[in-house]
This record gives sequence, C-alpha cells and structure tokens, in this order.
Amino acid sequence: MLTENQQTVFDWINDDLELPVYAEAYKGALDFLNKKSAGYITFVSHAGRDLMNGLVSAVKSIGRQQVQYVQLVDDFKDDWRNEWGGEDFDAIEDIHENGHLIPNGTCKKIKKLVDEHTAGRLRTEDIDSSFFTTFLDYRDKESIPDNLSQEWRRARRWFVQHAHLREGEFEMQAPDEVERHFRNLESFLYAAAGTELEQLRSIHEILQEANE
Repeated sequence: MLTENQQTVFDWINDDLELPVYAEAYKGALDFLNKKSAGYITFVSHAGRDLMNGLVSAVKSIGRQQVQYVQLVDDFKDDWRNEWGGEDFDAIEDIHENGHLIPNGTCKKIKKLVDEHTAGRLRTEDIDSSFFTTFLDYRDKESIPDNLSQEWRRARRWFVQHAHLREGEFEMQAPDEVERHFRNLESFLYAAAGTELEQLRSIHEILQEANE
C-alpha cells in the first residue's frame, strides 16, 4: 500500500502527466524495495533511471537517442593499426615521441565518435536541468542550486551503473545505496507533484540529506 506522499506522486505521474507506464514503474519499484525480492536492486535501479530520464523527455518531447558506440567503433576498427596503439604497441621500440600520422579518413571516423559522445552528454545534461525548469519552476539551469543538481546527478549515475545484470557481486553497500537514492528521487518527484509549500519542504529535505 502506498503512503499518502507516494500516492500523490503516483497520481501526478498517472493522471496529471498522463504517463501510466511510468506510474506503474514507480509503484513497482516501491514494491520491490519493500519486499526486497531477489534481484530487486537491478529492477529498482532500472526504474529509477527510466523515471529520471523519461518523465521530462515524454512531457517536453526531448529526444532520448542513445549513442551507438558499437557501430561507431566498428566504422574504424578495421582501419586501426597496431603501431598506433594495438597489442604490439609496447613492443615497438622506434615509436616517434610525437606519435603517429593517422589517415584523414580514420581521423574523421574517430572525430564522429567523439562528437556523438559529446552530444549524448549534452542531451543528458539537458534532461537533468529540464526536470528542474519544467517541474520545479527554476528559471534556467544556472538558477538550480549546485548541491541539488549534484544529488540528482549522483542518483542517476548510480542507477545507470546498477540497471543491468553483470557478473560478480554488487558492492556491499548497494542495498543501502539503492534505498537512499530512490528515496531522494521520491523527494524530487513529490516536490514536483506537490504544492509550492510542499516543494520547498521536499527540496529542503533533499539538501539536508545531501549535506550530511
């Protein structure tokens, strides 16, 4: 059963934003957190990541195109020579101290990879700042308090790192971390869903948490 604040968030996402798929993801993440079912850290992280990336993207129609790293690297991997930095690189004794001359065509392909990566970073920054300017009435990204935006980015990075299955064990603090980051996300969502007074109270609580 949802608490009063959680129901406020659910109703805001489901009814006000008209994004039921995200509302159900939010409710599902809460259920996993409460029951701590097997694999819950991955599922909660996935939901947290999608809520942070998806809500404002859906409302503002911001593109969420992912950088196609595999394709971009495949474009130049067959052009690459070991003497430029391959597995035999350390064994080559006559490497010029200023490096090697790489063909213009290969350089263009590498530049495309760098440009796409940079554009992807900027899209993520736009989505982050747009949550605050869209839902929390901040005028622009420069007006968002640093520690508030840092706490948001910290949570998103953690969710991204834990949203997919991987070999090996999660770090020992993962159960505490997923709980803390998702509760902070809840505070952001409640601030967005609530009245002006509730927004201020929620933001104050987030800032207190960030400064502890």
